[in-house]
Amino acid sequence: MEPYQIHAILQILAFLSFLNGVYYAKKHTIRMHHYFIFIAVGLTTVAIIYMIHITGGVSSTHGKVGILIYFYVLFTALSGKAFLMRKISRKQHQYLAIIAILLIILQILIGTYTFIL
Repeated sequence: MEPYQIHAILQILAFLSFLNGVYYAKKHTIRMHHYFIFIAVGLTTVAIIYMIHITGGVSSTHGKVGILIYFYVLFTALSGKAFLMRKISRKQHQYLAIIAILLIILQILIGTYTFIL
């Protein structure tokens, strides 16, 4: 199996975990929401560190945009803590999460176009 395939599998599993986290947030099951978001952030971290280790750095546009999206996803995950502390509203946290999901979808499409097609 090629390194980029392992990276892609880990990222897709993280994306599915993000979607599960959104589902449980809609059902107001906060414990499961946190569980799936933590799994997704962990899988994303492992996938990015693995790819940086294998390639020796961030050389492509896909990688550079991916690092920016990763930091945005971390910011969004941490905004959940701000929501729980009543620093931001539920809607603000939802908008940050929706933008994060859309950026991840865009990154999947860019990676598919750049490296597969």
